[in-house]
Amino acid sequence: MIRLPSASNDVVWIDLFPGVRVRVRPHTVAAIIVARADAGKVFRADEANADPQTGAKATSAMVRSLARFAIIEWEGVGGEDDLPAEVTLDGIDALMSVWPAYDGFERLYVGPALSGEAEKNG
Repeated sequence: MIRLPSASNDVVWIDLFPGVRVRVRPHTVAAIIVARADAGKVFRADEANADPQTGAKATSAMVRSLARFAIIEWEGVGGEDDLPAEVTLDGIDALMSVWPAYDGFERLYVGPALSGEAEKNG
């Protein structure tokens, strides 16, 4: 039997790694469709090249797309001036280029969203 999700629009905090956490919107079907489309663009662009890293690039595009949708606030993220960084699309992309942040977001937000789990870490 499938369990229908609640109509909750609650945002939650996810601890990506010690000292860094993000506040995220709940995933939506539309956000996942957009993220999959972003991954598909990578596959189509690399089709002719037969790049062995195409799958990894597509996964990264999907995770970054969901991060751009989901992340609305963060703590423990600073700029080059050591001041707290503002949440922007460029900032989210920069955060996702830091392996522990990317890995934490993929495990704690993307994985549960794609598997249908409703894990919350807050």
